[in-house]
Amino acid sequence: MNIIDKLKSLGVEITPEIEKAFPGEFVSDLEVQKKNDKIATLENEKKDLETKQENLEKELQTMKDAAPDADALNQKIADLTATLETERKERKEKDEIARLDSLVTDFFADKHFVNAITADAIKKQLVETLNSDEARGKSVSDLFDAIVKDEKGNYKPDILIDDKTFQAQQNRSQIVGNNIGQPDGAKLSMAELMKLKNQNPDMDITPYLRRGKEKK
Repeated sequence: MNIIDKLKSLGVEITPEIEKAFPGEFVSDLEVQKKNDKIATLENEKKDLETKQENLEKELQTMKDAAPDADALNQKIADLTATLETERKERKEKDEIARLDSLVTDFFADKHFVNAITADAIKKQLVETLNSDEARGKSVSDLFDAIVKDEKGNYKPDILIDDKTFQAQQNRSQIVGNNIGQPDGAKLSMAELMKLKNQNPDMDITPYLRRGKEKK
């Protein structure tokens, strides 16, 4: 309601000075308080939004600043995972090589090689072959024969020796080990030589008999 109209309704004489002093609509104190409260609420809401926006911007900046560290951490995790996987793979390969080495050692139990160097070389080659795709569908014996035999199926020279030759070598080693004809005079007796001869008919003891006579 207009203030002037309100005053007129109350019987107040309105002079030009009063009309100038109270232009516009009449607003009660309650309405003014409501408007002020609304303004205050809006201002508080505005401040709250501004605070939230500032906090969000700070959070986003923190995330941006932390991104390089996060990338570095993820890279470290990836590197560590790869290292562990490599170690597991290497451990598995070593265990498999050890198993195959034991398998070949057992297989060689009745095999006689010309020397230890040859035996080690053939063993290494056989283990490597067993650990490859070439071993699929083949036995240890098949793979071994492929290494030590030629295309005609005959044993290659200077790899294996037969049981008789191996036994003769063992006997010669035993005689040498008994110091026949050594400077101190130690030697096998005739009975001992004959016993070896009876055990190994193919062994030639003549050189040792001759050496014993020369010593006398």
